[in-house]
Amino acid sequence: MLENTVAAENSVLIHAQEQAAKIRMEEERQKWNKQIEQQKQEQLALLKQIEEERAHLEADFLKIQMQTCLEEAKKKKKEEEQGQLVQSQNVPSTDQQNKVKHETGNTAVSETRSPIEDSHLQMIRNYQQRLLQQNR
Repeated sequence: MLENTVAAENSVLIHAQEQAAKIRMEEERQKWNKQIEQQKQEQLALLKQIEEERAHLEADFLKIQMQTCLEEAKKKKKEEEQGQLVQSQNVPSTDQQNKVKHETGNTAVSETRSPIEDSHLQMIRNYQQRLLQQNR
């Protein structure tokens, strides 16, 4: 009987130790899962921050790209206007031509131009008109 009691006590003791080991293992597993979840949340926060920075950088890039395009367009327009001024100073306007004709009289012969020159002048006038309309 004493042996049965000792055996029973040892059985209870082993069972208690197994239960304690199971509890410790479960606590360790929960602690591990909690750490993994915390790391996951930190990584998600960092990922969100990186995506926001990326979006901000893309917006800045597009803004700079637009500014560069605008500056190039302004530069090109300015160059065209300067070229137009040089051409308009070299070529008399229709008002100036009419004034020359009026001053010399209708019977006098005005400057003779070839059809190519007339075509070129017409192209310049058309271009001037387009520039004026664009500036409005």
